[in-house]
Amino acid sequence: MLRLTLLWILEALHLIAPAHLRTQNCRDMPPPDKLLKDVVHIVGDPSAPKWATFQCPCGCGTPLLLSLAANRRPSWSVSRNWSLRPTIKPSVRRTDGCRAHFWVRNGMVDWCPDSGK
Repeated sequence: MLRLTLLWILEALHLIAPAHLRTQNCRDMPPPDKLLKDVVHIVGDPSAPKWATFQCPCGCGTPLLLSLAANRRPSWSVSRNWSLRPTIKPSVRRTDGCRAHFWVRNGMVDWCPDSGK
């Protein structure tokens, strides 16, 4: 709670930019209609998370589901800094729908030039 209050103060004073995305742990997969806007839900045991799920940041609202299992292909990794802002590696690319292609670095969405956005 203290961390989030400090983060809110730093953002309100314009000492740091507001994040596009933050992380939240959850044991079970949230239903697509319960995904919080601008939150990457890390699903599974915190010591061995299995999935990352969030709404597509382009605004289309499509739920994205990324495997965090290193032995599966494709797979991604999610790390977070002190303010719970995620970094997702490698980039996320939708091959259908909005065709979004982006990086997530320290909670900020960085659009790739070939993105459909």
